[in-house]
Amino acid sequence: MKRVVRWLPVIVLLVFVGAALLYSESLKARVQVGAAAPSFELPALDGGTVRLDDFRGRPVIINFWAAWCPPCLEEMPAHDEFYRRYGDRIVYLAVNQRETVARIQRHLDEVKEAGLTMTLPILLDRRGSVGEAFRLGGMPETWVIDPQGIARRHWIGPVTFEQLQAGYWEATGRFIDEADGGPFHGRGAARAVLAVPGAGGGPARVYIGGEGGLARYDLAEGGAPAPDFVWEAVDGETVTALARLPSGAADPGTDAAAGDDALLVVTDKGLEGLPAAPVALAQDASGTMLAWVPWHGLYERSPAGTGGTDTAADAAGGPGPWREVAAELSPQMPWAGLDPDPFTPGRWLLAGGGGLLESRDGGRTWRATGVTVRSYAVRHDPVTPRRVYIATDTGIWLSEDGGRTAQRVPGSPQRQLAALDAVQAPGGGVLLTAAAPNGDVYVSTDAGATWRLIVPLLDM
Repeated sequence: MKRVVRWLPVIVLLVFVGAALLYSESLKARVQVGAAAPSFELPALDGGTVRLDDFRGRPVIINFWAAWCPPCLEEMPAHDEFYRRYGDRIVYLAVNQRETVARIQRHLDEVKEAGLTMTLPILLDRRGSVGEAFRLGGMPETWVIDPQGIARRHWIGPVTFEQLQAGYWEATGRFIDEADGGPFHGRGAARAVLAVPGAGGGPARVYIGGEGGLARYDLAEGGAPAPDFVWEAVDGETVTALARLPSGAADPGTDAAAGDDALLVVTDKGLEGLPAAPVALAQDASGTMLAWVPWHGLYERSPAGTGGTDTAADAAGGPGPWREVAAELSPQMPWAGLDPDPFTPGRWLLAGGGGLLESRDGGRTWRATGVTVRSYAVRHDPVTPRRVYIATDTGIWLSEDGGRTAQRVPGSPQRQLAALDAVQAPGGGVLLTAAAPNGDVYVSTDAGATWRLIVPLLDM
């Protein structure tokens, strides 16, 4: 017994050293940024087996998720949108952790009922061994693996479409939309969009403005490849806003025709009478126009024949001068979206970083609504009163109460949408057009329930 007691410290030390060595070896087998991703083989939900090593030579995104995990479900639409857009140039593996096929299928049925059909390839990590190899600290977690099998990016928690775009660049050194880039790809600089409805309800032409100028797409077969654009001649290097003016409302700065309306193109050269270039501009049914000028604030121009103190403008029948509106709005907002309510005179909505603001007196006073999501553009439905569409970081949000509350539309593209347009189609419906910063253009002809990518038109 004494001999055993004497050797006990040595035995404990050996056990500790052995455990430490085993743990050290296990860490070497687990992934970390800059090291090779561990190989694995897993069954796929739709049958067959998937091996990570089979994708050597292509970048891979691996997302670990589970149906019980609310943040996983929050980010899943962005992953699915990314796969729909770029599935031809990247491998996507959605690795479910320790759930049964029945539970996964029930989740897919639930999201489909909510308006979203998942297309991601789903793998089954029933025992969690692959998750352990990737040292999961929580869920969701996403890894970007380069073509040589080296982990280049890692996120814990929900990710966005734009983060995934950046992750691809880190893994390959190329922009992911390089293969089908239009005038704004690689710059993230599209700022405004406007569509001209065609006879079938979809767009016949689409104008996209941003850094570089104004691009026009003449659409055929429902869309166009991204390089098939024409530069419109405009006075300026960057288009900051587009506005549709009623027929016959000719205005300095009108550079292109848009159906029966005039298209007002605002560039970095600005508009006469304003202290700088506005980033948002809109006109209501009475002809009153509001413009948001960053670092200066809100400006108003009266309709023709009501030029106020400008008697020369009144006599000529032209619009009045631009006047600063003494509104309690911070002029430091770098962007804003303005839209008048077509059914309520004097009512306007403003989209900004803090959500939506509402004015009921033509822009003099503003109050916050219940919509607090970061917003880039807002458009009232021209057919249905109180229906409002909002472009956000997570796709289109829809309000049925005039912008007081809103919910994300599951069927909309779950990515940042920097610009939005809404116009009544010839058949009486509504044509919605949205543009992402890279110039991708989506349209909806069913009041925003479903959307399709029309620029670039992909063969997928």
